[in-house]
Amino acid sequence: MNSNIDRISNLPSSLLVIIASFLPFKEAARTSVLSKQWLNIWRDAMHIQFNENFVKSDEPEENRKVQRDVFINFARQFIANYSQQVIKTLGLACSKPGDFLSDIQNILMFASSRDVRELGLDFSDPTWRELALENHQAAFELPLLVYEHGQVLRSLKLFSCSFKVSNFSNFCALKTLSLGWIKINMGSISAILDSCPLLENLSLKKCWDIENFEISKPGSRLKSLVLEKCDIAYDGVLIEGPKLQFFKFSGNVGEFLLKNQSDLVKAELDFEMETEFDEIGLFLYNLLQDLFAAQVLTVCSVFLQIVPSGDEPLGLQAPIDVRHLILKTALHINEFCGIKFMLRSCPHLEILTIDIVPANILPDYGAPYPFNPHGFWSKDLMAEECVTSTLKAVNVKGFTGMMNELQVLRYLLHSGHAMEELNLYVSGEGGSNGETRGFYMGRAQQVLQFKKASRNLNIAVL
Repeated sequence: MNSNIDRISNLPSSLLVIIASFLPFKEAARTSVLSKQWLNIWRDAMHIQFNENFVKSDEPEENRKVQRDVFINFARQFIANYSQQVIKTLGLACSKPGDFLSDIQNILMFASSRDVRELGLDFSDPTWRELALENHQAAFELPLLVYEHGQVLRSLKLFSCSFKVSNFSNFCALKTLSLGWIKINMGSISAILDSCPLLENLSLKKCWDIENFEISKPGSRLKSLVLEKCDIAYDGVLIEGPKLQFFKFSGNVGEFLLKNQSDLVKAELDFEMETEFDEIGLFLYNLLQDLFAAQVLTVCSVFLQIVPSGDEPLGLQAPIDVRHLILKTALHINEFCGIKFMLRSCPHLEILTIDIVPANILPDYGAPYPFNPHGFWSKDLMAEECVTSTLKAVNVKGFTGMMNELQVLRYLLHSGHAMEELNLYVSGEGGSNGETRGFYMGRAQQVLQFKKASRNLNIAVL
């Protein structure tokens, strides 16, 4: 039998369309180069994404206008020649919708006529800065035809797109809602939750006019909550009622109260926007205690710098059940106490991922107790319970072999009696002193020579 036969291309076109529909729209379009039979298959894909991301923000406005005209003309031709009766997903990203109102209206009519289940509308401008304080007026208003189609929608994304909260009662089957770059208050958020009883996933990105974020609706089906760089006036977050499985927060440190979150599986905390150090450690200490059930936890550099300054500098009084801890860290000495704090607070830890990234090192940082940074990871110090007993795998992403990285790895290998894997993902970026990936690979070889407590350890340099 000839193993080189292309069996997929010999399938009927109706099946090829189904195969292409499982691919992202851009990847589906690329199948047109495979053969003549694949040439137009992608044009019947059921996951459609019209994205103007090829418009270069650093070019003159006249050039960008030409590029947008080409983009809209492509979308216009695509929907005019589309032959399928149903589409599953339609996404539209266009930063200047005011220039193409009739075309956008036609795209939305096309989506409604094909009973689209997942609709994403992003009218934000890529040049807007997420960390900036200025807010931007919504660039587009959701038209009536989308509300009229609301009973079919399962997923809705609205970025820089205003809407009427009173019409959200039409979205009675909605399970996923993502809002971004809009002004919205807590009253409107609560009204949306009341209007969408099946809602399971709520995401807010760069929203403002929220005073205190509070969800206390009993019987809520909400399982996933993402609050990303939103302007919450009093930095207060209260979650009581929904049994979350995923919680992600990105922004400034404030008072958090997550009550009875025993179903939580995964949490991500990013406070890299924070600029102050004093008197906020207790907030993070209490938040960490509320996340007691999380199996996977991601924390940032600022979190590591601040959390030991809370109630107990050495670790939580009531340890948490984290099995996979992900540290977004520069392995700066300001983070050392926080890393030890987290290891001591996670006695059942099985996987430790150290993701080495640029970090916000707080200028007014104060260590919670005196320590010698050069001897902090000494093999002579008592190791945490998880390191000696339960830790099985360590992943280091962005490895460059700097002194602090080597010290931490030496400590983990010397004390990790249960370790089975150490995976070093070498950085592909050059250093400020002209270092290259090959230079980092050479440093990784040093780790192979470290004394190892585990006889079953496999070290991979990737």
